[in-house]
Amino acid sequence: MPSRLPRVALTLPEDLKAVLDDLAEAMEKPTARVIVELLREMAPTLQQTAKMIRLASAGNRAGVKRVLTHMVGDQMAQVITATQPDMFPPSKKGKKS
Repeated sequence: MPSRLPRVALTLPEDLKAVLDDLAEAMEKPTARVIVELLREMAPTLQQTAKMIRLASAGNRAGVKRVLTHMVGDQMAQVITATQPDMFPPSKKGKKS
């Protein structure tokens, strides 16, 4: 008997459910299968995003730029890291405890 895949309970807003149902109907596939396929396609991007969030939380601008460069290209990475100051936590330098 094949082992069952892990399940995740998911509550969706009605508008998002309607969009997914419409896509599933157009693809002639069950909605759950369409959701899994979309997530599977997005998995590499989601992994890189998690890595980038951890690097940004640590204040590692160079690391964030490397991940962004891999994801979107060098020019876009420069724009994003330069224009998103809230991506990085405030510096603790000069802060007295």
